[in-house]
Amino acid sequence: MIRPCHKHHILLLVFTTLVAARAAKPSLIEQTCKASSNTDPNIKYNVCVNALQAAPASQCANLTRLGLISLRLARDNTSDTRCYIKQLMMKNTTRYSSSTIAIQAKAALSDCYELYSDSIPTLKDATKDYKAKRFLDANIKVSSVIDASVTCEDGFKEVDGASPLTKRNNVTFQLAAMTLSIMNMIQS
Repeated sequence: MIRPCHKHHILLLVFTTLVAARAAKPSLIEQTCKASSNTDPNIKYNVCVNALQAAPASQCANLTRLGLISLRLARDNTSDTRCYIKQLMMKNTTRYSSSTIAIQAKAALSDCYELYSDSIPTLKDATKDYKAKRFLDANIKVSSVIDASVTCEDGFKEVDGASPLTKRNNVTFQLAAMTLSIMNMIQS
């Protein structure tokens, strides 16, 4: 018969072993982001992990739920970027050297505002498609958000000056690419 003192040692040993085994095994977020970054060079592992881990309830989510979380992150980022563009449009664009360039910068911002404005309902529709398991429809809609971020960035190439939206466009691109990757994993 095991003495009570030894029972506690055995329980502690079993608990420690389970905790150590859990700590050594990568989380679903880490596994998902590793697979995503390995198959798509546009997805950066650290950005993926940090974005998903920061989302509420992501630690307990399954792959399907991670897809919904990534869609929500993309939509929230798109909405926030649209707001940021609106603020830029209201500011004076004197950082550009000539009036022609200022006009081009305002036009590029205006185009980006429209692109991001269109992307918000597109992502809402993609979420409905995702929930209904219409992954092809969701894929097309999420891909259009990637296109919007690229088109926005390209609009500044004709302006003498860097795009004020490069970081935001890159984040939008990555979040949408993460969503596409997760959808592909679910369908596999």
